[in-house]
Amino acid sequence: MADATFDPTRLHTVVFEPSGRRGRVAEGTTLLEAARRLGVAIESICGGRQTCAKCVVRIEEGEFARHSIRSHGDHVTAADEQERRRGLPAGMRYACAARVVGDLVVTVPPESQGQKQVVLKAARARTVTVDPIIRLYYVELEPPEMDAPADRERVLAELAARFGLHHLEFDLSALRDLAPALRRGQWAITLTVWDDRQIIRVQPGYHERAVGLAVDLGTTTLAAYLCDLRTGELLATAAAVNPQVSYGDDIMARISYATEQPGGLARLHGVIIAALNDLAANAAHQAGLLPTDIVDMTLVGNSVMHHLALGLDPEPLGAAPFTPTTKAPLDLRAADLGLALNPGTRLHVLPLEAGYVGADNVGVILAEEPHRQDEVMLIIDVGTNGELLLGNRDKLFCASSPTGPALEGAQITHGMRAAPGAIERVRIDPETLDVRFKVIGCAEWVEPHVNKAADRPSARSDLQPSRTALLAAGICGSGIIEAVSEMYAAGIIEANGRFNRRLSSPRHTTTAEGIPAFILAWPEQTAGGAAIVVSQTDVRAIQLAKAALYVGAQVLLREFGAQTVTRVALAGAFGSVIDPYHAMRIGMIPRCDLSRVMAVGNAAGDGARIALLDRAKRREAAEVARRVRHVATPLEGDFQRLFMAALAFPPLA
Repeated sequence: MADATFDPTRLHTVVFEPSGRRGRVAEGTTLLEAARRLGVAIESICGGRQTCAKCVVRIEEGEFARHSIRSHGDHVTAADEQERRRGLPAGMRYACAARVVGDLVVTVPPESQGQKQVVLKAARARTVTVDPIIRLYYVELEPPEMDAPADRERVLAELAARFGLHHLEFDLSALRDLAPALRRGQWAITLTVWDDRQIIRVQPGYHERAVGLAVDLGTTTLAAYLCDLRTGELLATAAAVNPQVSYGDDIMARISYATEQPGGLARLHGVIIAALNDLAANAAHQAGLLPTDIVDMTLVGNSVMHHLALGLDPEPLGAAPFTPTTKAPLDLRAADLGLALNPGTRLHVLPLEAGYVGADNVGVILAEEPHRQDEVMLIIDVGTNGELLLGNRDKLFCASSPTGPALEGAQITHGMRAAPGAIERVRIDPETLDVRFKVIGCAEWVEPHVNKAADRPSARSDLQPSRTALLAAGICGSGIIEAVSEMYAAGIIEANGRFNRRLSSPRHTTTAEGIPAFILAWPEQTAGGAAIVVSQTDVRAIQLAKAALYVGAQVLLREFGAQTVTRVALAGAFGSVIDPYHAMRIGMIPRCDLSRVMAVGNAAGDGARIALLDRAKRREAAEVARRVRHVATPLEGDFQRLFMAALAFPPLA
């Protein structure tokens, strides 16, 4: 399409994933220009001349109900001759060449991102028993004579005689490697055995290292931990944004996509398997290994992520009685799922607890061990789908709270995920209503009058990072929690969540739709040149999310027969960065001694790692999952009454 055919008065919606940034741009704008205007950093060393090949993006296809748009490859200009010569895969385009002519959802792959996503999932140091399900056995044989037993039979006989392993069988992939390995190793081989039942790998000569991968499959983020199965050492950690976010922010959206879009389930399954393969390759590379060196794997995730990873139909999970295909732990051949590890690698999937309380919650139990304690402990895994567990050694109750994506920055006026430039901390002076904030990627607080318009750097792409370090791009989950908390404490919003019309401040404004809003960052303090605000709609979204969590905890306390909790653990990527004080001030978690409220990191991932290293923990996980009693909070008779009461903010202390 020639430039003359563009109508600059026509505006189109463009959404960039995985950051979630969206906006309206004029027809004819290149995707690279649109990204810069919306605060999305895309690599472009050549400055848009199609010579560096760094700005590759993917144009998503289909209906995206949550954005109310239809995205299609025809909604950008066709590739020119220079772009076609480079032979990009189908659906991929150069952001500097493709011009907007319709609504779009655009995914910026990790290699093209100018600022990589910050994924706050990391393994915590824990004392873990190392007794893996994988064992290595070194065997030496005499060279065969005429009419000697076959290689397989001789190896099995030696294993039985020397190690007492009488019921072994070869995985077909290992059997294929047996004869070459014996001869390359001059009749000495090392066998990798799974659960004293299956020989899954044969290596020539002597080897003493086996490695495994523990994976936490989150709705928004993925985390993988590569471990030495002999020493228990954590060799590498890899993390990524779940690529399924392009098809739905939350689990209900993914269920809808899987069941309503032709090929939807296969597509969601395929992208997650591809992402897991990338994680495995990344982790292995960090440790100087290959993905084929990985011989064991554990996986946790919520029930919907569990089903999508296994290619199971999630539709029954979308409506009462929320029945999963299976809740039992599973041992599968990783290759059967398309995982590109060692051909004989086994995958252990931890059990589910209920329709919406999945294997990730079981992982949390393994890590935090509430079933081994006397005190009443509340564990909240805060995310797009909040999961709660309450109990002690006597009894355990669990529930799921449909918090939605607001607590992770999605569906907020200027919301974004936890990426560089996201406002993550907020303080408001109750006297002047001046705002201080911190952004991810910068250790300093941005003061109320930093970055006056006259000092504002230009939007040129060759700016040094240090000059744009203080510019905000949006607000993430922890930032919106603190903003609402501080606005409440400063009297900007009242206990019912409505804006206080008696207050007057230059920061009071309205959105384009006429909705009351409060300015956190002035235009000169932002990457996009527009003010970042918290609107009345945003406050309401936080009220709905926090009320769902609070009522979930209330219902569990009632079922348990307790009035208060002794200890609160905030788990998950988002739970780890929430300030407990602000969470308690807005009524997101029950009142508790703040010294007894702690962030425990990615406890689900830690549980997956524990199960990887200790075979007994797999049995324990299966047993405790059966013990946990599920409470369907929305089906409780007085849920609506409790929920409506929990929408209000509690009295300020």
